[in-house]
Amino acid sequence: MLIFFLFFFNFLQAEHVWFVKFPSKDNHLLHIEKTFPLIDLLEHDHNQTSYIFLLPNDYRTEFIRFIHHANGFYQILSDNSRNTWKVPPNRSKRSVPSDNPLDETYYQRFPSYDEQQEWQQLLQTSPLTQNLIRLHSIGQTYENRSLTVIQIHTNSPRRYRGRRRRKQAIFIDGGMHAREWLSIGVANYILIQFLLLRETDLRVHEILRHFDIYILPIMNPDGYEYSRTTNRLWRKNRSPTTHSDFWNGDENCYGVDLNRNFPYQWNSTYGSSTHPCSHSYRGESPASENEVESVVNFFRRQKNSHPKFYAYFNLHAYGRFWLLPWTYTVFEQITNYDELLERSTRVAANVMNQTYRVGQASFLLYPCSGTSIDFASTFLSHAMTFELSPMFKGLPMCFDQNKTVDDGCTMGFVSSPESIQMDGKEIFEAIVEYLYSLVQDHFV
Repeated sequence: MLIFFLFFFNFLQAEHVWFVKFPSKDNHLLHIEKTFPLIDLLEHDHNQTSYIFLLPNDYRTEFIRFIHHANGFYQILSDNSRNTWKVPPNRSKRSVPSDNPLDETYYQRFPSYDEQQEWQQLLQTSPLTQNLIRLHSIGQTYENRSLTVIQIHTNSPRRYRGRRRRKQAIFIDGGMHAREWLSIGVANYILIQFLLLRETDLRVHEILRHFDIYILPIMNPDGYEYSRTTNRLWRKNRSPTTHSDFWNGDENCYGVDLNRNFPYQWNSTYGSSTHPCSHSYRGESPASENEVESVVNFFRRQKNSHPKFYAYFNLHAYGRFWLLPWTYTVFEQITNYDELLERSTRVAANVMNQTYRVGQASFLLYPCSGTSIDFASTFLSHAMTFELSPMFKGLPMCFDQNKTVDDGCTMGFVSSPESIQMDGKEIFEAIVEYLYSLVQDHFV
């Protein structure tokens, strides 16, 4: 009897990836969030009529009934088992890591947490970079992993209208959601490019004269390691919740969505959940999670010291969006929205061939509260999110007119290491163009 119960319980808690298409928009997503709070939205098209969901089995009967009532279509694409989403370890082209910390092999793979830490130590100790790099351990995760921020610092003379001026700082983070590995690889690529081009690219040289660059490549190392070893589509961190001990057979009851836990408009809208087993669970209170609290405190400390933060770039995957605050509301715009939109649109047109959609996050995606860019926007004039490749097209990308085009198709979270350099070049160029325009407008 016990074996049967465990089998049945595990069946109910198993998840499958569903493709769902409705004939029209009709606020289906809002209804789904209210009726099926544990569903995980992986992707939707621009018209918000086609969706990819990660759905627990215990919703199956009611969800099918809802789809039929809305005259929709669905197909179950795959399950979320370890074997279905198992990704072979990607290894460096060399069996022995290079002693050059700027070697391309360090951004041509998705490193484990331990490999990342070793590389960061090499950056700090190598004669090639030791005078440029400072490491800051800003906190520890629930599973006792260090949150390490890498600072690029150059001793360049700075003058503004004839007077010496203190440097300011830029903050870039990746890996906030565990399954978004590409954001980690791109953060590492950006770091290496700033170091490589500091003397040969005029724009980079000028940026580093006026700004120190702070990069936190893996904001959610516990979740990232869990995604690498156990559940490829894991999103949250790995801290226990009020339900995780009681429902210890359901892995989804662990963890908090870090991008719903920041202490601004934490509980103001849909798009975050009060249910501990939801993929978008916001936590028990604002900044309840070690990762978020550590970043928030790091920001606040820098407000009272130097260099002060001036801009924030938040890396996610995927969809090719350039998202501006606010995320929590569609009824208000941030005070300097027009300036942000004009500058971002101009840069996107110049370096991204207009393939990124630029605009307010709550319009381009959906409203959600407790996000990092909304929090950062309370004290920074420039805060934005890049949603990396691939672009949302037909959903899923291997699916066309209700027919499977590619049986081996996966969701956009499962990017190959080859995507790092392609996306990295684009995002690095966008950040450089954006920052250089700020230097030209405000610092010379």
